[in-house]
Amino acid sequence: MFKTNQGLTELENLLTTFIKYNTSLGYVQGMNFIAGSLLYHCSEEIAFWLFVMIMEDYELEEVYINKMPGLNKHFQIIDMIIMAYIPDLYSHFVFFTSVKIQ
Repeated sequence: MFKTNQGLTELENLLTTFIKYNTSLGYVQGMNFIAGSLLYHCSEEIAFWLFVMIMEDYELEEVYINKMPGLNKHFQIIDMIIMAYIPDLYSHFVFFTSVKIQ
């Protein structure tokens, strides 16, 4: 999809519009993966508003601001979800994070 001019233009439009919409954040490397995934599944306008919702309602913009304060919070949320829904996998992760590699 993004090998064509149309796909690249849509991606550029979405990200450019977003940085004009949210002037305090601006573009940060990695946003294109989220925006591109949304564009793959829906129109440019819907993808834009979904992107805004993801950044604002789910507080993902905290991952992209200076010093990334939301990154640890989102890691903790993912940790709790894995612990609640996939406890065997969570135990596996805990075991391997406690093993010291020499």
